[in-house]
Amino acid sequence: MTCIHDYHQLIADLDAEIARIAQFHAAAISCGPGCASCCRPFSVLPIEAACVREAIASLDRASREQLDRTLAKGDACCPLLIDDLCAIYAARPVICRTQGLPLAYVDEERQAIEVSACGLNFPDDHVFAPEDLLFLDPFNVRLAALNQAWCSKQNLDPTTRIPLRELASSTPPGA
Repeated sequence: MTCIHDYHQLIADLDAEIARIAQFHAAAISCGPGCASCCRPFSVLPIEAACVREAIASLDRASREQLDRTLAKGDACCPLLIDDLCAIYAARPVICRTQGLPLAYVDEERQAIEVSACGLNFPDDHVFAPEDLLFLDPFNVRLAALNQAWCSKQNLDPTTRIPLRELASSTPPGA
C-alpha cells in the first residue's frame, strides 16, 4: 500500500468517528453548509498538501477563478472558500474535518484531558463525558507516521507546514 492510500484510510477512519460524535451532539452542532466561522488559512503537513494540491488542480475553471478572487482579497478566511463553502470539501485536511466538534487531547504531563470545542456549538462551561469527545491523539499519531514515511520517499522535511493560502496560489489548473 502507498502512503497516500493509507492517508485516505486514515481519513475514512476519522470520518467514521466524526460521524459518531456529530450524531451524538446533533442538537448542539450548528455547523453546516454555509458556516465558515472556523475556516481559517491553516497550514498542513506535506502529505495533506499533496492531496489538497490534487483536489485544487481538479477544480473547474470557474472555481479556480473564484479562488483567485478570494486570494486577491487577502481575507483572514480560508482561501479555499467559495461562497462560504469549501471548494475541496471531500479532500479537506484533518484540521478542517474536526472543526466545531468537541476535541480532546491527552496532556500526559498534567495527567489531564484537554478539551477544545467551538463556542458557537457549546458554551464554555459545557461538561463533556469522555465518550462524547473526539480524541485526536490516535489520529494525529497515525498522520505523523504517514507524513514521515511519505516525506522520506519524497525527500521532504516532515516538520514543514504548508499554508493553504500557498497551496491555493501555487496550484495551476489541471496540475
